[in-house]
Amino acid sequence: MHLIITIVFLFITCSPPIDYYGNTIDINEDRIYLSKIREHKIEKDKYTLIFIEQRGNHNKKSKKRRKKTLNRYIDLMMSIYGYTDKKIIEEKSRGVIEPRYYVTIKFN
Repeated sequence: MHLIITIVFLFITCSPPIDYYGNTIDINEDRIYLSKIREHKIEKDKYTLIFIEQRGNHNKKSKKRRKKTLNRYIDLMMSIYGYTDKKIIEEKSRGVIEPRYYVTIKFN
């Protein structure tokens, strides 16, 4: 029984991360990946996107990769939900051990 639990644990911890849409992610290449989408309770078409971010020092190159990945997710959401315009309202990073990147966005 202990062997089965150990094998299952190793299988789960060694698998690549999966984003909100079910795509496998290379965290070293993408820098962030989408884990949750929260719809605003009062305002229509306003969302908070919660990303899991790569640990470590952030530099200019990694921030460019993060921005590129963010734009790719926003374009995907716009094509899925049929939005034509967007406005990023707020961006913030939190956490050291488990870094998260929060983006509040309003679609039209």
